[in-house]
Amino acid sequence: MMKYILTSILLFGLTLGQAQQQVDFPLGEKITFKIYYGWFALGEASMDIDDSLIREGEESFYHTKVEAGTVGLFSWLAGINNQYTGVVSTDDYKAIKSEKHLDERDGKSDQWNVFDYKEMKTYVKEIEHDKGKGLRSFTVDLTQNTYDIHGTYMYLRSQLGQKFRKGDSIMFKTYWHEKLYDFGMEYGGEEKIKFNGQKVKVKKYYGLFPISKTFPEERAVEVYIMEKDGLGIPLLIEAKMKIGKVRCELKTYEVKGQELITLE
Repeated sequence: MMKYILTSILLFGLTLGQAQQQVDFPLGEKITFKIYYGWFALGEASMDIDDSLIREGEESFYHTKVEAGTVGLFSWLAGINNQYTGVVSTDDYKAIKSEKHLDERDGKSDQWNVFDYKEMKTYVKEIEHDKGKGLRSFTVDLTQNTYDIHGTYMYLRSQLGQKFRKGDSIMFKTYWHEKLYDFGMEYGGEEKIKFNGQKVKVKKYYGLFPISKTFPEERAVEVYIMEKDGLGIPLLIEAKMKIGKVRCELKTYEVKGQELITLE
């Protein structure tokens, strides 16, 4: 349960922030959130982009990393220390490869993905260490509008420059583990929220994905984005879940080690 909470909420929240530069995202960017269940600190999660691009021939790629883990009491109850890395095209935000390394209370696993959009296949290798089954290889079919967790991050952020009207939405497929899932966002208009003791103007977005045991209603995830110096920065994420409301607050926004926004 805890891994789906950390991953699902942060995936949508971290996608929503864009920079208007020669590349869509500032190199060396890192966004860190603290996650709360009620008043209890549940965990921390971050997503960062390397300081430089990866180049293969005439193509260039971002190298991204997501880290998510529990803190305090929740580390003892449901310890999680997960890492996800990806190599994502700067042109269409589709990953060419990615890795997932999970260290959780119920076991450890590693997964490596290679995405082939010509053959429309994802070639997967996976080891679930505590099950003693060794290396498993399999394929997952792709579609042209499929993105993995890293490509989802890039693609959604690239769309924020569009002039959305309230109620406008975009949908696509997100690849996770062995399946493709419907995923998207809907623009909810402008609001004001309290952040760092001040009322700030934000844009509101809803996460769109299938109703499940974890997220039992539509538009269960709400994300609030502040525009600052040409950047869209997620300040707050709220998720209505079966276990109650989970809240993610921006801890720091930094570029190449320089903190531009810090929660005081």
